[in-house]
Amino acid sequence: MSETNTGTVMCDFRDAYGDSIRGEVDLGFRNLKVQSLNFRHQTELPGQPLPLRGVPAFPVSVFVDVPSNEERTIHETFFIKPSEATPVFPSTDEICTLSRWSALAAALDPSRYEALEPQQKAGLLNLFAKMSNPSTPAVFSDVIEIFKVKPARIYARVVPELLEKVRALPQRFHEQPDGGSLHKFLDDWVRLDQHASFKTPDSMGNLQLTFAKNPQNQFGVDADLDDHQGLQHAFDVIKHKFSGDTNPYDIHEVLVKLQGIDPGYRLS
Repeated sequence: MSETNTGTVMCDFRDAYGDSIRGEVDLGFRNLKVQSLNFRHQTELPGQPLPLRGVPAFPVSVFVDVPSNEERTIHETFFIKPSEATPVFPSTDEICTLSRWSALAAALDPSRYEALEPQQKAGLLNLFAKMSNPSTPAVFSDVIEIFKVKPARIYARVVPELLEKVRALPQRFHEQPDGGSLHKFLDDWVRLDQHASFKTPDSMGNLQLTFAKNPQNQFGVDADLDDHQGLQHAFDVIKHKFSGDTNPYDIHEVLVKLQGIDPGYRLS
């Protein structure tokens, strides 16, 4: 190795919020031409760009060339692995008192929020953030009551006008050909027969609204967010393999990084 030209790689690794990552990492560089020049290094990321010196020069991977006696920077964004994520949620008191949560507090009794499991809270806050965003456009204002919360979806009673609002916005909600046939409602709610399901055009983290009615002629929706699981890359900068089933922590990262939507809780 001493006879091989080397260079420095500046590792600029960040999370979905754009903050520098801390923690132990095992870095590996694979030389595309000479296997003996493969390079591994275990280190602690300090929360700022890390200079990695002594990396063999010449192309060492599909995403960086290391010039001899020079420096090259790797800019990468990483999503948190859901199984290792620690969520920090707004408290019940904050949900009840802060203005940003007023519409949510009106639609869901705070005691029910308090009783939710972490992934249910994450899914609820993801959907509230997406459905309150102007891009949807702010359809949560038409939610009357949330009667069921799951990690990937909520079931809610809505004003009847919401269906016509969504139908009138084909540029923001694409009607689904299957009418949302895979979306099963609870109790006495029955999915509409026609023009029942609509999805936003986002490539990832898209909102789907599937409509139903009950015997009292009230309108409800099954609202869920899709991470397009199975995709390994979001654009060219995110190195992340989704966890399989839709995970609300995956959705959190997609909303923050790709859509600029803050769900109001953090993952660490």
